Amino acid sequence: MSTKKLYDSVVVNVIQVAQEIYILRLHEPELCQGVHAGQFVEVKVPHCSDLLWRRPFSIHNIHLARGTIDILFNAVGRGTAAMCHLKSGDVCNILGPLGNHFQYDDSLDHAIVVAGGLGIAPFMLLQRELADRAIPMHLFYGAGSKEQLCHLDVFEQYADVHVSTMDGSMGFKGLVTELLLEFLETFQDRSHSSLYVCGPTPMLRRVKEIAKEFGIPAQVSVETIMACGFGACVGCAVPMVHPRPGVKEYYLACVDGPVFNMENISIND
Repeated sequence: MSTKKLYDSVVVNVIQVAQEIYILRLHEPELCQGVHAGQFVEVKVPHCSDLLWRRPFSIHNIHLARGTIDILFNAVGRGTAAMCHLKSGDVCNILGPLGNHFQYDDSLDHAIVVAGGLGIAPFMLLQRELADRAIPMHLFYGAGSKEQLCHLDVFEQYADVHVSTMDGSMGFKGLVTELLLEFLETFQDRSHSSLYVCGPTPMLRRVKEIAKEFGIPAQVSVETIMACGFGACVGCAVPMVHPRPGVKEYYLACVDGPVFNMENISIND
């Protein structure tokens, strides 16, 4: 069982894989051991001493033979923009592995994965774990345009892939949840399936409705700011469903999650 530690990890390279989406590859053999899909790391961005907090990132992939870990990130803020310019040999201080991970029931025959945008991040590693268990994976992957899709060639080798883009530049034009609904209406093995989900809030809300409609259990990796990564700052509170109306209960994404049973969380705007 892996335990969280601080590492000074050497940058192998930074690779652009889609529009404004990059992989940061770090050499850290010890961290690779015992990592599971859904867990994350907190990265202190080098050369940015004015950035007080670390940045949380899902563990995208690991390469045991090379001793490397991949982090998928979108260059949208000061910290991630700086990460684009890291060079081979630079050192990143990272904390990890953190959080819980996706679970696979013994009766699972099909994994139905729903990813919106950068919500694809935890599912490369999940795909490998499913392959080790010989469990088929059906991937529903939505993005704004084809330029924002990454690793389709890899996923298509091991999964039944369904793509949607909002501009219609690849696959179905529209919401990925529409593709999911169409698939489930004719899918015959729903009783031995589970949903694995990560993406923006509107997508999560609709997937939760669909999961309830078809009676399929769903696990969701929540996307939220996790400044410290171990519960000290209490900044990543996730509202939970409570049986008593008006009663509010919260869990922390960093220590109680980031993976939750979807029926247990309250998904708000």
